[in-house]
Amino acid sequence: MAHIVSTATWVEPLLVTATFLLFGYLYAARRRYRLPPGPKPLPVFGNAFDMPMRNLAVSFRELSDKYGDIVYMNVIGQPIVILGTYQAVHELLEVRSSISSDRTQAPMADLTGFMWDFALEGYTSRWRTQRRAFHQLFYPNAIKSYRPTQQRVVRRLLRNLIAKPDGFVKHIAHYFGASIMKIVYGLEVADDDDKYVMIARRALDVFNYFMVPGRFLVDSLPVLRHVPSWFPGAGFKRKAKIWRKDVLALRNVPFEAVMENVADGNTQSCIATSLLEKRAQLDGEAGVEFEEMSKDICALAYITGVDTTFSNVVAFFLAMTIFPDVQAKAQAELDAVIGPSRMPDFEDRPTLPYINAVVKECMRWHVVVPLGIAHRTIADQVYKEYFVPKGTVVVSNAWAISRDPEEYPDPEEFKPERFLGPEPARDPMSFVFGNGRRICAGRHFADASLYIIVASVLHTLSIKLPLDASGKPVHVEPKMTTDMLLSYVEPFKCRIEPRSAQAEARLNDQDLADE
Repeated sequence: MAHIVSTATWVEPLLVTATFLLFGYLYAARRRYRLPPGPKPLPVFGNAFDMPMRNLAVSFRELSDKYGDIVYMNVIGQPIVILGTYQAVHELLEVRSSISSDRTQAPMADLTGFMWDFALEGYTSRWRTQRRAFHQLFYPNAIKSYRPTQQRVVRRLLRNLIAKPDGFVKHIAHYFGASIMKIVYGLEVADDDDKYVMIARRALDVFNYFMVPGRFLVDSLPVLRHVPSWFPGAGFKRKAKIWRKDVLALRNVPFEAVMENVADGNTQSCIATSLLEKRAQLDGEAGVEFEEMSKDICALAYITGVDTTFSNVVAFFLAMTIFPDVQAKAQAELDAVIGPSRMPDFEDRPTLPYINAVVKECMRWHVVVPLGIAHRTIADQVYKEYFVPKGTVVVSNAWAISRDPEEYPDPEEFKPERFLGPEPARDPMSFVFGNGRRICAGRHFADASLYIIVASVLHTLSIKLPLDASGKPVHVEPKMTTDMLLSYVEPFKCRIEPRSAQAEARLNDQDLADE
């Protein structure tokens, strides 16, 4: 009888051989390829003193200009690479997303209670579950159900801009607070000092502050989180304890308000109530886990929708103030397609190419998250002739990509035309919302929000330079903040006026104002 070799007999040696070959390849790669170029490190501290603390996006671009599209630094043992071109970002974070989608440890996020933001979660099964649930609420077809709320609230924004134009930034902030709070929690927002908006504002200020790379030493040396709060240099722990109350309030207070409304029979159709309906079908631990995940999803949807697109809209007002020719071209398109008798809506979007180009240019001209949120590699890899070791923190300089003069000539100019014609420039949505498996799941909602505001504002209002005491236009210089996770437009003045008496009357007609 012929001898039959069992599968186990040959599979085990094969696996051992494959393992040795893999480790041999990685060892050879370490010897064959060199680390990417970068500043010369010091003993022990590495490049800790080379890490910029201010104006990070510009400083990182200067490093890229000096060393190339991938820059290597080592901060007290932590390898970091800075990607300064779209090609490098695409290759390392898109093509190789399976090994570059992890996150770094975030001690300050944990200490402040912000780890409910699953965008900070590592590349885990929990992250995948929560992202999948979030995506189901914000994929392109799902967000169509939110359009009536967006259109209703944008009309309120327009009326406020006409009534009190000097407070335009406050009105824009209120628009996002009101629309997102209604969509996510079904809650109405008061016109002034709404408690939910104030809670979110305080928590967002915390997030934007502590997420700046290198701001707290504990993020580079996580072991420091275990020192007592009274210890010299442990001021970060005392700050985190204070901040934690506001951070957890953002997650819990509005959601608990919805739960109370549901218990009282006062239900409003929204994301939170839809999640609570699903939670009611689950028992025991599964129900508890789903409820906690629902709080996470709602809070993340709220802060994502409130702050990032808000910054883009303020930048839009700045751009229209400085570039009147763009405003005139956009308004001419709206007049031709929409006419004076109605407002733009989402169905008009395919017929408004110049308005769509304005939206894209807003995203490119003012990158709200200039450096994104850093990735972390889970395996060794080789890029070009460079070796990138496992555990490397990867920073994508989206701001530098938006200023690439080869892709975007005259990058500081606001030119929607660059996205029109037979060879349009690269769509900024390919890099301003993150990359690979970490790309923002709410990007389609943000894009839709920006579109309806741009179209509605330009259809009804004119935005102009401010005037001095003698009635002459005052020059406005575009300036953006640079030392927080999110970039904001610095305060500026402009004049906001109705384009016509008909437009103003239409907005003030109560029967049509909330159509």
